[in-house]
Amino acid sequence: MHKDNYSNIMDIVEKLRNVNLRPTKQRILLANQILDGTNKHFTAETIQKEVLSKGQSISLATIYNCLNKFVSVGLLKQIDQQGEVTIFDTNVSCHHHFLNQETGELIDIEPDEIGFSKLPKIPNGFENDGIEVLIKLESKNLV
Repeated sequence: MHKDNYSNIMDIVEKLRNVNLRPTKQRILLANQILDGTNKHFTAETIQKEVLSKGQSISLATIYNCLNKFVSVGLLKQIDQQGEVTIFDTNVSCHHHFLNQETGELIDIEPDEIGFSKLPKIPNGFENDGIEVLIKLESKNLV
């Protein structure tokens, strides 16, 4: 880790400790990569490529373990599983998405852009914990 990154690394260590996660080298590396304050969607595989391109090394299994732990403590949100690929989101607030089914890209939709006139009855023993819509897109075939 570079000296000019020191204050950012300390912020990350504090962020991890605030959610009762031990700031391991791997967690700090990944948090530094993904929790930079910008909203983004990614897969574990894309994060691994980014980390490797910066000369660091981390196994895919370790990345999944860290990301799943980040999800469990509320630092990330798991959006959708496309077959075997899990998409993660740094925006943990309640919001909606368009999903480009051809590329796997997620595009945020603000919550106030979608309205509901009726919701189904919630099963006994459960309560509404938020509504998130995923609108799947495919290209129009213009003939």
